[in-house]
Amino acid sequence: MKTILVTGATRGIGHATAKRLLARGHHVIALGRNFSDFDIDKSPMSGRCERIAFDLRSVDDISMMCALLPPIDVLVNNAAMLTAQPFERYTPKDRRDVIATNIEAPAELIRCIVPKMISAGAVDAIKGRVINIASVAGFGGHPDVWYGASKGAILNMTKSLAKLYGPQGIMINAVAPGPTKTRMFDQLPQSRIDEFNRLVFAGRFAEPDEMAKVIEWLALDSPEYVNGSCVDAASGGYLR
Repeated sequence: MKTILVTGATRGIGHATAKRLLARGHHVIALGRNFSDFDIDKSPMSGRCERIAFDLRSVDDISMMCALLPPIDVLVNNAAMLTAQPFERYTPKDRRDVIATNIEAPAELIRCIVPKMISAGAVDAIKGRVINIASVAGFGGHPDVWYGASKGAILNMTKSLAKLYGPQGIMINAVAPGPTKTRMFDQLPQSRIDEFNRLVFAGRFAEPDEMAKVIEWLALDSPEYVNGSCVDAASGGYLR
């Protein structure tokens, strides 16, 4: 049984991912800000799910939080923030919150957790796995400029850290979802939803569980040779 930390696990892709990994028999540490609607507590799998209420904007406190965690086998950096407002209306606080949540927090979690994966790892070739949730916005831009920029940074970070830690037995990969029915979906105007639906082959937004299936594969099943990669899960919404 692996111990897996999933950030942003209270809703959307993170929630669907936590449920899938629990269904596979693993111990999941669900990190989020608000657990008021966390339905996993009511499921038979709740005994293998630990909750941590934490705001990842508090980047300077992440190392202290990580010091209290058990050894982590898989880290899923899913939590993200999107303001869905025009660039010119961004406040300095909005900018800082997006950068802290979407870039600095994932990097700090990796900095704190991955060295412990390496030192605690067995003789197996794979000592730990990290999955960073990016977005096709990181390739093609986004109306929320700082969100798009942050996802581009996550993609570059994935490659950089895979180069750093890959030789030491750590697999670091990313997933770039296309339009998905998450809380961010509720913030989009209908015109933007219609535009996305015209772009993708499926003609619809993805369900969170479809993204969770990709994350599950990278977290548990993908071979060692898949490292430093990004899996585009966008139904043709961005082709490269």
